[in-house]
Amino acid sequence: MATNFNNTNVKQTVVERFFEGVFSVSEQWAQAFDYRRNDIADLRISPITGVSSIPKWLGGDLPVQELEALTPQLVEYEKYGVQVRVDKYDAKDVPESTTTLPQRIGVATASTYAAKAAEVLAGAFSTQTTSVDGQALCSTTHTTAIGTRSNKLTTALDSAAIMAAIAMFRRWRDYQGLPRDVVAEGGFYLIVPPDLEEAAGQALGSAVTSAQNQLNMAGSYGIQTIVWNHLSDADNWFLVSRASSPLIFWERSAPDLQVQIDEDSKAGKYSLDFAISAAVSALPDGIVGSEV
Repeated sequence: MATNFNNTNVKQTVVERFFEGVFSVSEQWAQAFDYRRNDIADLRISPITGVSSIPKWLGGDLPVQELEALTPQLVEYEKYGVQVRVDKYDAKDVPESTTTLPQRIGVATASTYAAKAAEVLAGAFSTQTTSVDGQALCSTTHTTAIGTRSNKLTTALDSAAIMAAIAMFRRWRDYQGLPRDVVAEGGFYLIVPPDLEEAAGQALGSAVTSAQNQLNMAGSYGIQTIVWNHLSDADNWFLVSRASSPLIFWERSAPDLQVQIDEDSKAGKYSLDFAISAAVSALPDGIVGSEV
């Protein structure tokens, strides 16, 4: 008796091939994102700030400072889905379709995830705004309780540009204006398009920066390079904190692949759906971007 789609082993093989396709696409980008799997209707990222200093206490009642609830970042998910039908006799004539098609669906799924995440960096200097001040994720005019701060460069990628970004992280101040040494919190990801792979290697991999054999400090921070082929701009690059990335990826519902037989046509039905979103956090802490 011939094997059909309702056979448990066949279904298991389909799922295995699907994930083979998923894992064949690099997910390195996800390391630089705050990856969430909250099973809720919408995701609210609510920054709470306050307590800018601890005042002297002269006895009696303690000095009172109020926490300030800032405007939350509201993230809404989007639904994705597809159904691919395979004629019964096409499947018989080309039996490889039971394995290659699920792989292809897996590749398309992983690519859709990556493309959605890449939208955040594509709009990092324009449309992707933080809810606290309404500025683009990477901007020279982020507002705080006491002034402004910048996490944007306009410098081509080299070791000096990396050090300029490091200096920004060293001098960073939080919303209340308190100094925050982001460098001391941990390492960084350098996210670049394929066009900048060589420049990234030269900026971080060289022991010296000039003919005078000056030490290349940029290579001493253990920065991990992520070359991301979903980034469309050939010149822009980003340095992202491992400890406090403001890049948000939300998997509201993981990929659900179902394989069934249509009762009327006898066609095999490969049905897939998932729900995801990508956004920036409410605050711009943890990233420096360069728009060249």
